[in-house]
Amino acid sequence: MNDIHPAENILQQYAEDKSDCSPAILAHIESCAYCKAEVTTYRMLFSKIKEMPVPVFDFDITAIVIPKLPVLRPGLSADRFIAGFLVVFSFSCICIPVFLFWPYIKNMFSGISAFFFYAILISAAIILSIKVLDTYFKFQKQMRILNFN
Repeated sequence: MNDIHPAENILQQYAEDKSDCSPAILAHIESCAYCKAEVTTYRMLFSKIKEMPVPVFDFDITAIVIPKLPVLRPGLSADRFIAGFLVVFSFSCICIPVFLFWPYIKNMFSGISAFFFYAILISAAIILSIKVLDTYFKFQKQMRILNFN
C-alpha cells in the first residue's frame, strides 16, 4: 500500500466522477481504507449540498443596484476621437495610394506567370491558416485557464 495519499482535490474529483482519474489514483483509492473513507465523506457532503434549498432573497437586487450605476452619456471622448482618427488615417493610407496608382496596380500582375501567381496565393492561404489556427489555440488555452480546467 502507498503511504502517500492523493490530494484533497483529487479525492473530491474521484467522489464526483471517477472516470476522470488516472488508473494509479483509482488503484490507490480502491485499496486504501483511509481514502475510501474520505471519498465516502465527500460523496455524503456533496449529496447534502445538492439537497440544500437555494437561498431566496426577500428584496430585488436589481432595484437596489441599477440606480447606483453611473449614467453614461454618449459624447465625444478622447478614446472615441483617437479611434475615429485611426480609422480615417488607416483608410486614407490605403485608399489614396490605390486611387493614385490604380493604372499601375492593374498592370502589376500581368507579367507574372500563372505558376508564381498561384504560388503567391497558396503561400498567403497557408500563412493565413497558420495564423488563424494559432489564434484559435491561444483562445482555447485562455478559455481553459478561465474555466480552471
